[in-house]
Amino acid sequence: MATVPENEVLAFYHFLGERMNRGASEMTVEESVEAFRAYQRDIASLRQHLAPSIEQAKRGESKPLDAEAVIGRVYSRLAKEGIGG
Repeated sequence: MATVPENEVLAFYHFLGERMNRGASEMTVEESVEAFRAYQRDIASLRQHLAPSIEQAKRGESKPLDAEAVIGRVYSRLAKEGIGG
């Protein structure tokens, strides 16, 4: 039997706990492991995608996100496309 790092076991434990709290307790053990592995891949992909931005922030090349300005731009684009109301 393969040895699993303790932090991975703990992460799986928390993953299962969250799923059960949301009512997803109908999964088999195999389905749970598969879902956890998919979750891990998604997290790894997100970290890889964000890495350049994180490095920019560490170098001081970023600024705080102005959520209101972003929302305003989204509404403007939607209005130009005739979407929304």
